[in-house]
Amino acid sequence: MAAPLYVDTNEPKDIAKRLTELGVAVERKKIAPGDYVCGEIGIERKTVSDFFRSLIQQRLFEQLRRLRESYPVALLVLEGDLQEISEFKNPQAVLGAFVAIEVDERVPILATADKEQTAALLSVIWKRQDRERAAYGLRHKPKTLDLGERQRFIVEGLPNVGETLANNLLEHFGSVQAVFNADPPSLRQVSKIGEGKAAEISRVITAKYEGRQRRVDEEPEGV
Repeated sequence: MAAPLYVDTNEPKDIAKRLTELGVAVERKKIAPGDYVCGEIGIERKTVSDFFRSLIQQRLFEQLRRLRESYPVALLVLEGDLQEISEFKNPQAVLGAFVAIEVDERVPILATADKEQTAALLSVIWKRQDRERAAYGLRHKPKTLDLGERQRFIVEGLPNVGETLANNLLEHFGSVQAVFNADPPSLRQVSKIGEGKAAEISRVITAKYEGRQRRVDEEPEGV
């Protein structure tokens, strides 16, 4: 029997319902990272407005990097009318993000018009999977990283820090711990880090965590 298509509990219920109608074996479960898992494929779904919001909040590329590191294959499903991009204040920034995702991050973007088409696309992905392949996303281990890659991955979690800047920080300070212990004046000694970026990095590192902590596999109430 084919492995089910795993659907995150936060995804719209009508997509899961439509998938079932299309003959897909669906199992709703908390997934992190990603919104859907099909065999070895991890899938992030974003509406056009969600995509733009994530880009503005500077969390889009971090999400995609985690997706790419966690699954052998990572896909981004972009749902909605792409003509909306022309109405944004800076449409070129969005188009530039498309290029960066496809070329730099190596995450293909698959566009759908609406939730109905998203369900149809997911059903195609599910039906073409290798039926003998074990499911990922629930009991898989991320692909193995060497020590340097792990260190860069940790530092890339800081705001506005990509692979190149993470490498520069590690070379300058010598270790992940030293990077995280650096104060704003020390951070500004690294190329491409100005006063604003240094302050934001320091704020994230030193701020008290006040968010609600929850296990990634905890089911939301009422789902």
